[in-house]
Amino acid sequence: MIIQERADQLYYLVTDSDPSARVARTGQSLLIPALLVLLCSCSARDHAIAEREGNRIRAEKVAVVDRFRREQLIDPDAAVSHREPTPMEIDVPESLDLATALTIATRYSRSYQSQRESLFLSALSLGLTRRDFLRPVFNSTASFTASDGSDRDYQDVAALSIGGSLMLFTGGSLAINANSSLNTSDDPLADLQTANTSASLSFSQPLLRGAGHDLAFESLTQAERSLLYRARDFELYRQDFVIQITEKYFGLISQQKKLTNTRENIDGQRFAWEQAKALFRLGRGNSLDVFRAEQALLEAQNSGLDAEQIFSLSIDRFKIDLGLPTSVEFVIQDKFPDVTPFEMDLDGAVEAALHNRLDLRTTRDQLEDAERGLNIASNSLLPSLALSLGYTAAADPEFRFSDLNIDDSDDYSVGLVMEIPLDRKSQINNFRSAEISLDRAHRELDRQRDEVILEVRDSLRTLKQRKDQIELGVKKIQSVTFSVEKAEIDQVRGTGTNRDVVEATNSLTAAKNDQLDRIVAHEIQLLRLQKQLGLLFVNEDGLVAE
Repeated sequence: MIIQERADQLYYLVTDSDPSARVARTGQSLLIPALLVLLCSCSARDHAIAEREGNRIRAEKVAVVDRFRREQLIDPDAAVSHREPTPMEIDVPESLDLATALTIATRYSRSYQSQRESLFLSALSLGLTRRDFLRPVFNSTASFTASDGSDRDYQDVAALSIGGSLMLFTGGSLAINANSSLNTSDDPLADLQTANTSASLSFSQPLLRGAGHDLAFESLTQAERSLLYRARDFELYRQDFVIQITEKYFGLISQQKKLTNTRENIDGQRFAWEQAKALFRLGRGNSLDVFRAEQALLEAQNSGLDAEQIFSLSIDRFKIDLGLPTSVEFVIQDKFPDVTPFEMDLDGAVEAALHNRLDLRTTRDQLEDAERGLNIASNSLLPSLALSLGYTAAADPEFRFSDLNIDDSDDYSVGLVMEIPLDRKSQINNFRSAEISLDRAHRELDRQRDEVILEVRDSLRTLKQRKDQIELGVKKIQSVTFSVEKAEIDQVRGTGTNRDVVEATNSLTAAKNDQLDRIVAHEIQLLRLQKQLGLLFVNEDGLVAE
């Protein structure tokens, strides 16, 4: 409405003195509302059309969902007549040790297979790039075309073309092409058949921009190095994968032993409850001690149920990590790792890591890539100067192919083309970008070197901390064990309460469980340090080589 009022005012100012203009203005004032009404009605109609179409399509899919839920659902209480077959038969021993778990995971893990396939696909891509640069690339086409009509005579043309090209080490290219055709026509004014053939050879060599092997073969060089980087990444992934599976396997053993400790705690709490009841009958205890002992037993039993549930869930998750169906049954060998003695000099560890780390070597190589990129950008500032040579031989048209003579006509050509660089803004920007990329590569290398040093120093400190904590944990278990024995004796003598027994028993269980976690953390941290030093070697079966 505001737009209409502005238009009316402007129109009135321009045409107010003309009576005919007043009539036109009146018509305009009626036309604009009519157009607005028409537009509003169109919008409403479009909205209704879209609403109907959306509801119709939505109803189609909702009907599919409803039909599945009405006709194809399976009752879990009903007998299952068939089961989906497992994708593969995997031989899994009844008792699973760490080496077998690593071998199975390396062979069947979905994530591991995906990483291996990605590296394989990258290798295939490099093979194609090598073909394009190191060997001739040939192509050929064969065609047959027939035409006829009321205003033309029948005619068909059979043609064959063969060509090939080769990238030269100088940065030039060599190309060869051969063409032949056979033309058949019903035109009485033309030959019944006409055969043609020709061959050409061309050579092109840049002299300034893009000249030389390094510049011309940069794409191949970068492809080779990129695949090397992928191979290093895959090796680092394999090391991380082994550490991950080992940590989960040790975690299962730890949970298994914690479950045993929990069961022992239940037995201890049950004994304390029975003892509290016996002392109460003898008049040497009170009902509060009995209630307290019973509550402690119930809490221990509840903790035992939680531990069993967590352990069963962890086993199923471990099966998925190994690439096994959850229906496979096995038990984890109850062989807890021993604490591996370890001593290493800090300076030697840092020096080894800076030299051995694959990711650090990749960063150094990427710095070289940036340096090559700067050289290429600098070369792109030069004008384009190219030398071209060409030779073409053709035969005069003949009735039969056997009568063709390829030497009927020869053509030679020599060319020298030089670009006049009037606008080099894009090249200048690319050169500046290459300079910045090189500076960033230097900073990234410095940052990663510092990160490697920090990782090694922290790992060595962590290992020493784990070792000291394990030694303290042994002493704590001995001390808490003595406390449990003393609390039980004091309760029998009447100088202590069953609360002391309950608390001491729970403390002993917690101390044993904490010690298991410390030992697992120490062994996993040792594996991580070997990876950080570049000294973790994994064979084809996924086992850590000694």
